[in-house]
Amino acid sequence: MVNLGLPNALYQALDVPVEILIEIFVLCTTDTDPLANLKLLRVSKLWREVVQSSPRVWQHLYLHDRGTIASSHAQALLWARQSYPLAFDIHLDVSQSSDLVLPLLSPLLPLLDRWRHFTMTGKRDESIDISGSLPQGLDPLVITIEDPDQLDSTDTEEGLQRLTFSGMPGWLTMNVWVSELPKASCLTPLRFTTIVMSEYPPILSQPRAILDFLAACPMLEAFFFTGWHHDECLLTPLPVVRLSRLRKLRLRNTCGTRSLLSSIDAPALVELHLGHLNVDFAFSGAAPERGGPGWEDGDSEDEANDFSRSNHSDHATGMGLRRLLMRSNPPLEVLVMDWSDMRTKDFKFVFSHLDKLESFFIEASDMSDKVIDFLRPYVSAWDQQVRVRLPRLKRLELSNCNELSGGALLNMLTDRVKVTDKWEGETLNEVIIAHCEGFTPRHAVLLRKELGKRLKSEQD
Repeated sequence: MVNLGLPNALYQALDVPVEILIEIFVLCTTDTDPLANLKLLRVSKLWREVVQSSPRVWQHLYLHDRGTIASSHAQALLWARQSYPLAFDIHLDVSQSSDLVLPLLSPLLPLLDRWRHFTMTGKRDESIDISGSLPQGLDPLVITIEDPDQLDSTDTEEGLQRLTFSGMPGWLTMNVWVSELPKASCLTPLRFTTIVMSEYPPILSQPRAILDFLAACPMLEAFFFTGWHHDECLLTPLPVVRLSRLRKLRLRNTCGTRSLLSSIDAPALVELHLGHLNVDFAFSGAAPERGGPGWEDGDSEDEANDFSRSNHSDHATGMGLRRLLMRSNPPLEVLVMDWSDMRTKDFKFVFSHLDKLESFFIEASDMSDKVIDFLRPYVSAWDQQVRVRLPRLKRLELSNCNELSGGALLNMLTDRVKVTDKWEGETLNEVIIAHCEGFTPRHAVLLRKELGKRLKSEQD
C-alpha cells in the first residue's frame, strides 16, 4: 500500500462505501498536491477502480509553470479525459512567468465548452466562471508582446483590468501578455481563426519567431500584426508557413514586411492591408547584398529611377509582395496600402498578377506617372488584343499621392473606362481622388465628363 502520509487507522476508516470514497477523493486534489489522484491510484485495487471510474474525482485540474510543458500537457489531457463528460475547473499558477499561460492552456482550449471555472494565481490573479457565459466560441486571440517589466501589471494602458478571458455572453476573447512568443513546439495546435498581435518597444520580435508561432495556427483566417519601426536582422532563409485558410492579412508599423510576406503561403488570401510601412532609413532586412544569399530576381535597382522618400522600405514591400504572389497566387480582391509604397517595377509586377483585384486604396505613395500609366489599356504583344491590368477593378482610391500629375490621372482613367465600360467584364464604379496636389479642379471637371457620379474628390 502506498503511504499517503495518513495514519494507519485512517486507512482502515476509509473502508467505506464507494459513494463516500468518491466524496473524500474529490477533496484530495489541491494546489499543494495537484497529482494526488495519481497517488490514490496506487493505494489499492479498489481505490484504483474507484478513481479511474469516477469523473468527479478529476474535476479539479491544477497546473503550474514549474515543470516541463510536456508533463503539463500530459496532465491536462489525462484530467480532461478522465473527467469526461463532466465540466471541470482549471487552477493555473504562473509564479515564474506569464509567458507560459498560452502554452499551459493550449491543450485545453478546444474543450472550452467543458470548462467550469478558471482561476489564475501568481504573476496575476484572476477568476472567472466560464460555465456562466456558456461560450460558443473563443476568438480572437489577442497577443501583446511587451517589456518583461510590464508583464506583471494588473491593468492595461486604458486602466482596465488585465483579463485572460473577456468578451460577451456566448463568446470569449483570449488575451495574453508575453515578453516573447511561445514556440510552436510548446503548443498544441491552436484553433483560433483570428489573431491580433501587437509588439511594443523595446521588444524585437524577429520574423522567424512570428512565423514559428503561426505554424501552430492551422485554422487561422485573419492575422493582424502591429509592430514598431526598427532595424531587422539580415535576410536569412526562413521556414515557409502554409496558412491554407488565411483570408485577411494586415501588417502595420514593421520593417519585417519582406521576411513575413516572403515566408507565408496563403492560397486563399482575399484582403491584404499594408499600413505605415514607409521609413526613411536603411535597414538590414530590406534587401540582401547583390549576388549574396537571399538575392532574388527583382532585387536589382529599379530601372525607372523614380523619386522616393522611402526607397529601402519600398524595396522590401515590393519584394515581399512579389514573393507572396508567386508562391501562393492568391485570389486577392482588396489591396490597401496606407503609407506603404513600392518601386515602379514592383507596381507593374503586382498589377500584372492581380487578375481578381476589385478594390485598390493607396495613400502617401511617391508613385510616378509611370505607375498610374500601367493601368491604362494596352495592346498585348502576344495576341494583339486590347487588355487592362487589374481587369476586375471596381474601386480605386488615391490619397496624398503628390508625385502624380493630374494629366496622367485624367488620361489613364478616361482611356480605361472607354474600354471597360463597353466590355463584358468589370469596370470602375467608384473613383476617389483626395489631396493629390497635381489633380486640380480643372482635371476634376474634365474627368467627371467621363465618370459622372463615379468620381469623388475634394473638388466636389
